Amino acid sequence: MIMVVLIFLSMVLRGGYLVVAPRGAQFDHVDAQGYHWLAINLLERGVFSMNTEPPFRADNVRAPLYALFVASWYAIGGPSPELVGFSHVLLDLLTVAVVYRLGKSIAGGRVGVAAALLYAINPSSWRFCNELLTEILFGLLLTVSVWMFARYILWGHNRDAWRCGISFGFAILCKPNVQFLPLALFAIMVHGFRAGRRQWWQGVLIVAGTIFLLLSPWVVRNRLVFEDWFYTRTFDDNLAHVSAVSTLAEARGERVAPWSSRWEEIYGEIIVRTALRYGWRVLDDRELTAQQRDQRLQQVKAVSIEIVRAHPVDFFVSHARGWLWSFVPQEHKFWYTRLTGDLWRSIPIEGDALGRALRMLREGKVRPAVQILIEERLLALPPLALILWLGWGIGYAVAAGLFTVGALRVRPRILSLFIVVTIFYVTFVPGPISQTRFRLPVTPLILVLVAFGALGRGAVRSEVAGPMPG
Repeated sequence: MIMVVLIFLSMVLRGGYLVVAPRGAQFDHVDAQGYHWLAINLLERGVFSMNTEPPFRADNVRAPLYALFVASWYAIGGPSPELVGFSHVLLDLLTVAVVYRLGKSIAGGRVGVAAALLYAINPSSWRFCNELLTEILFGLLLTVSVWMFARYILWGHNRDAWRCGISFGFAILCKPNVQFLPLALFAIMVHGFRAGRRQWWQGVLIVAGTIFLLLSPWVVRNRLVFEDWFYTRTFDDNLAHVSAVSTLAEARGERVAPWSSRWEEIYGEIIVRTALRYGWRVLDDRELTAQQRDQRLQQVKAVSIEIVRAHPVDFFVSHARGWLWSFVPQEHKFWYTRLTGDLWRSIPIEGDALGRALRMLREGKVRPAVQILIEERLLALPPLALILWLGWGIGYAVAAGLFTVGALRVRPRILSLFIVVTIFYVTFVPGPISQTRFRLPVTPLILVLVAFGALGRGAVRSEVAGPMPG
């Protein structure tokens, strides 16, 4: 009955947000437009392409699953992003149920209910249900993968290894930034050998083989279309358009916002450097074939690798800073705009108060740092903005402490390690462009550990005495 109430609450909150959200909000992010056109071109032209006009060349940067998911809904109800948003709500209700089962498997029913409740009322989930992005589907698949992995670690049933391999395979097909995570999964599964579990190697082979079979058709497609063996060029593109740009900016002492005009200027420098080195012919982009575009991307990647190798410290600093900054609350700005219609930056305060306060603290200037926070936040913010800012800030601080406690309490340790590694990996990979969006898929895992930390040692796994049925 409790889970019925939680799922109903989740449906009301997410559905309510969809009703009041402004039309066209599904396309607020440029990536959403890419998935929209991938779905349109798949249905109308049978080609996996983001082009909005001829020639419709095959794309090799995006993974296929989410585009197929959107296309399936477009085939049913026409090119309606609102319909996809409704399907996201249904998927996120499943995520609530899976969060409950994961928490129950690890720490008992109370933790499962608490984690599911926290995810049900998580405002970020409401928001992204209405955006044409991978996060809702990817978050469900990743949470199922970790749940199946936890079941396998706890009870050693090969059927859970099959389910783990299938869900991980689909997660990689949805978003390629987890394509290397199964390497850690296989290594951790070997712990069965040390634990004395018979036939531990079967789980490794099952997971590896299942993922390989699921990814193979897309790899073969890329071989046929681009004449090379690969799964996706996502990392190649991000290396050039994100990592190399942020590294150059850091090396020059610039703080450049992702996708700003200055960001694109630096990226243009990398393109020019590549063009001069490889003697690119001056061609309109529409004249390039899919293979020629892929070849140029590989050349830009080679130049980008040289930039990163020439400035390794700047690369690490810019990447790590972007990742750490993503854990500073930002959602209050979005919700302030949604609730009032006014942009956060329209508030008459000087920007980056927290950043300047932190820099002063590093310099040992405690009093000026505290003065900045008091004058530019506590006293200057309108009442609603202050409530949202404090609410998210305090919530993040409390969650960080409970997360640490929960991670230390999970048994076996290898399961705790894998959950923490998964959270770190998924959030760290985006680096300079990290934001709430990239943390959302691992939010269920974070909240399970937060719930375990909050409920104390009294929460124990109810299934510890034996395997779960099915």
